[in-house]
Amino acid sequence: MIAYIFWHVAPAGTATTYEPALLRFGAALAATGTPGLLGNATYRIAGTPWMPEPGYEDWAWLAGSWALDELNRRAVEGEAKVPHDAVAQATKHGGFGALHYLVAGEHRAPPGDSRVFWISRPRGVVWRDVMPGIVASATSPVTVWRRQMVLGPSSEFAIIGAPGSSLTLPEGWSVTAVDRHRL
Repeated sequence: MIAYIFWHVAPAGTATTYEPALLRFGAALAATGTPGLLGNATYRIAGTPWMPEPGYEDWAWLAGSWALDELNRRAVEGEAKVPHDAVAQATKHGGFGALHYLVAGEHRAPPGDSRVFWISRPRGVVWRDVMPGIVASATSPVTVWRRQMVLGPSSEFAIIGAPGSSLTLPEGWSVTAVDRHRL
């Protein structure tokens, strides 16, 4: 399973119109019947290291990379075109996208409010040896997503847990915890 993630910012003072537009696009995308699209959700976030201002994080969960071409096509045509274009025109200075794949935990229906730990490891550390200990240290069940082919600006790992959850990292690893509110 993979996830396409897109970070973006609304122009100042537009959240009351921008958020409903995001929800309309999310519903239209879900209704496209895209083969391999397992779900999608949008979250309001305070920011990330690569997008330091408050904004939004869209996730689309896919059965595999084979579904990307069709998702890309269907997101901008048919019933999804008008809601997509409305959001795209309103988004402040573009956005940032990334692909991650599931490496641990079980992804279920799109999670609600949650905390994402954006994690990077020190050079030379074999992550597969260390990740089971990080997962075991989490104070809630988690899913672990790893950036694919260094596509996108994000940290190498996204560990998603319940709101308020925490985890322990070995020395030298870096983390940014981001609380998310699902729209």
